[in-house]
Amino acid sequence: MRDASRGAVVSVAVVLLCLSAVGPVVGAAGERGSPAPAGQGVAAQAQPPPAFQSAVDPDVVVMRAAVDGNGTAAWTVEFRVRLDDENTTAAFESVQADVRENASAFTSQFATGMARTVGSAENRTGREMALEGVRVDATTEQLPQEYGVLTYRFTWTNFAATDGERLRIGDSLSGLFLDRESSLVLSWPTDYGTESVTPDPDETGNGSATWRGPADFGSNEPRVVAAPAGGGLPTTALAALAVLLVAAVAGGGWLYRSRTGDGTEPGASDDGATGATAVAESADDDAGEAADDSEGADGGSDEPPEELLSNEERVIRLVKDNGGRIKQQRIASEFDWTDAKTSQVVGTLREEDAVETFRIGRENVVALPEESDL
Repeated sequence: MRDASRGAVVSVAVVLLCLSAVGPVVGAAGERGSPAPAGQGVAAQAQPPPAFQSAVDPDVVVMRAAVDGNGTAAWTVEFRVRLDDENTTAAFESVQADVRENASAFTSQFATGMARTVGSAENRTGREMALEGVRVDATTEQLPQEYGVLTYRFTWTNFAATDGERLRIGDSLSGLFLDRESSLVLSWPTDYGTESVTPDPDETGNGSATWRGPADFGSNEPRVVAAPAGGGLPTTALAALAVLLVAAVAGGGWLYRSRTGDGTEPGASDDGATGATAVAESADDDAGEAADDSEGADGGSDEPPEELLSNEERVIRLVKDNGGRIKQQRIASEFDWTDAKTSQVVGTLREEDAVETFRIGRENVVALPEESDL
């Protein structure tokens, strides 16, 4: 039973990243949380793979590719399973035990499928690529609900194309499909400026773009073009320039004192600090204040990142952020969803008694149960 469960879960990872021409088949499984029948593992058949059929059916799948300046990407693929009943918890604990006992069985199977994907991308792009350092671990996390998390990590060399100092990211994933539980996060060095992102992402950050499923990328999607900001000066050059500026200030102060002969200069503090020293101290104070502000902004947040939430959890968060009730049309606007998709997600939450709905005039209003009587 545990071997079938392990094989099915590993297969999900392979299906996600194997594009249409190279995807293996995942063995069918029963209801969520039920063990897969023996023998229904990965079949080496050239058939369209069913989506997410496994003994441990992931609630959230997050794929991240962090691209460095030479085009190599550090990848993580996370499968998050909400541990909300005994069967699902037992199934994930079985997978977790298998990872501890024989992680190589997971990584070798994953690496075999990913190697085919990398080879297909290599043929399509004409760049020499390699898959390196595949690792796996299985953990539990509070987000704030309890999740089982199966994580694969690996390096994909030459994942992105380089054009001088410019990065062109995404041609290795052309035509990728994300189902409704999945999201893709592409990131690049934070000192790079973003020139273009196609298609429009659901979320952007400092050097990152996130797409959430369902999403069916076209033959020339996704695509990101990024280049070093400020005309391409590398970080080392900027650091050297800063050192030269400090040296110039200090040298100017010494020259002035040597000419006046009194050891002081305009702007000196009462305790004998020169203008250059005062500037340095002021800069240190500003840096300390900025660090304090940064710690205050980041500290004490227990909320999980947006990309780790299911659509239903995102709606619950939005309703809470708006005092417990919100118009359904605003939900659609906030997430850029169609009316049909919004109605589907709200309907699921209503069936689970997580929200209640009612009408005010022509508007549907979504409310938390404790707010609906107000």
